[in-house]
Amino acid sequence: MSIKKMILIFIPALLVVGFALFIQVLRYEPLFPKKNTSSSDGEKPPEFSIPFSITDPIIGQKRAGKTIVAFEDFGCHRCKQYDEILTQLVAKHPNAIKIIWKGLPVTRFPYPSELALKYGFCAHSQKKFTEFKNQAFILNDQLSDATLKKIAVDIALDSTDLEKCLAAPATENYIFQNKNLALQLNIQAVPTFFVDNKQVEEAETVEGWADILAIKSN
Repeated sequence: MSIKKMILIFIPALLVVGFALFIQVLRYEPLFPKKNTSSSDGEKPPEFSIPFSITDPIIGQKRAGKTIVAFEDFGCHRCKQYDEILTQLVAKHPNAIKIIWKGLPVTRFPYPSELALKYGFCAHSQKKFTEFKNQAFILNDQLSDATLKKIAVDIALDSTDLEKCLAAPATENYIFQNKNLALQLNIQAVPTFFVDNKQVEEAETVEGWADILAIKSN
């Protein structure tokens, strides 16, 4: 076969392959696309805002001006410690602060925490998230299936609704969405906290959190 004929055969084939690859690149956008620091009219583009959902438990008054977004896990001992601090913070400033709680299952031992998060989601659907959270953190190293069932009985969850909720796709989707959001935010561990869509270093005291949130003491 002559060189001329080979060129006539291979060049169209290469063009087809190249075009196909170009289409594949267009189909996928990067997870963290580069943001322009300015637009054509000189305005800065909007910053990333952490999405909220009606499935997110809210601790405190919904209309409170200051918001802490907390990524936590019932099986995490440090999460338990900070939950105690944040509970005191909300009690001290009930009209100023709310916490949007997002469960992130990272614990594997002694019990995987994903089931506990499902129970927490279902407790929230019955408007009893705070009661469940408090009990789950007290027993955070004992969150077996039997323990979770006992907590459900102790806080009087409707057993029929609970079973339906635990098996519902929406419950699995809630955890999937939180995992995906954690990836986007590059969360490395729990607890992780955000204020004004920016990750903050957790404070060890109620007063420290008040300083982070710029709340004046009463």
